[in-house]
Amino acid sequence: MKRTFLLAAVLLFSAHHARSAPLESVVVESWNYDPQTNMVTLHIVNTSHKDVTGYNISIKETYADGHIDNHELMSDFVGKLKFLQEIKGTADEARIRKELGDGLFHPGETRNELVGVQPGLKDFQAVVDVVAYADQTSEATNSDGLQRLVDHRHAEVASTQMADEIIKAALADPNDADPAATAAAKIQDRITTWKAQRHTTLDLETGTLRGVVNELKEISLHSNNKRDALSQYVAKSEQGITTLSPHADLKKTAGPQ
Repeated sequence: MKRTFLLAAVLLFSAHHARSAPLESVVVESWNYDPQTNMVTLHIVNTSHKDVTGYNISIKETYADGHIDNHELMSDFVGKLKFLQEIKGTADEARIRKELGDGLFHPGETRNELVGVQPGLKDFQAVVDVVAYADQTSEATNSDGLQRLVDHRHAEVASTQMADEIIKAALADPNDADPAATAAAKIQDRITTWKAQRHTTLDLETGTLRGVVNELKEISLHSNNKRDALSQYVAKSEQGITTLSPHADLKKTAGPQ
């Protein structure tokens, strides 16, 4: 079955606060600007002694006309850990693990992040100011950035739990010949309703829910035994939540308290 889970979240936020102090555990080693594509490639290095599950980068762009653009990029890949738990024991596990590894950013490893910029870039500054570790601890000199990372993870857990409850309710109706399609429609309605409202906090991950809707449509269209396939889907999803949930409650161990 086709997999459509959101494996990693890369989110951009506008920022107007003072530039955060860089951390020493994960650093921007260098960057390269391609004026043809207006893309900056950041080379990120894990200089710590622990596995990393996500980080936040504060960016300052200065342009030839004098204007300055401050924003942040959050990269969170605990979704990979959740996904790897969900495909455990399946026929695709070996192939997927070969592609993704164990889903962690290991000590000494490097990663690239791509940042789109406007034409006329004159100067570019980027610092990593939030780091989340696989042991559920974190470091931060940007408290707002850390809170956004935590909020994102809590919202992903809550969204997945909500979707599972909708699916189980559809399965509980013995007269529903296609509970996967029923659940997909109800989850899509939740997405539509949420997007039509104003929100001051992140309490729903629509990208995660869209992935669930796509999975349910696959089950509805291609499974011979739709109820059995849907029951297996929920069981795997709940296993994934068990993996993800501890990473949503990060303990801050360094940086301003």
